[in-house]
Amino acid sequence: MNPFTYSRPADATHAVTAVSGKPQSKFLGGGTNLIDLMKMGVEKPNELIDINRLPLGQIEELPDKGVRIGAVARNSDLAEHELIKTRYPVLREALLSGASPQLRNMATVGGNLMQRTRCYYFYDPAFPACNKRKPGSGCGALDGYNRIHAVLGQS
Repeated sequence: MNPFTYSRPADATHAVTAVSGKPQSKFLGGGTNLIDLMKMGVEKPNELIDINRLPLGQIEELPDKGVRIGAVARNSDLAEHELIKTRYPVLREALLSGASPQLRNMATVGGNLMQRTRCYYFYDPAFPACNKRKPGSGCGALDGYNRIHAVLGQS
């Protein structure tokens, strides 16, 4: 584990300022993906900005009948929200199918959007070729085990 600093900004403006222009700074929500990547040495942030206490967990109907979902809304809260259950059943089904209850209770909507690739080659630094980890290094999945990769193309 690499050393890093940890901060809890008072508001969203301070959070954005804390991460702006710092590619090695990362937001911390549920941490279900980021912490794993840090343990494996794939992600090496020098700063974690904890946004859990910011008021970004809303799930609310919009006047045009859409829905606004905050970045730190937990996947379990979203899946059980009455608006989602009645008007967005496919979203609910995807949330319930995507992880165990324990992970859903921690994982955030924002984290899902920011989640890194699920490729074996990306997750294991022992594989030197991974364009997602080191641009221009190649892709181990092209000639290696690639059953879990997309069927509609590759990068």
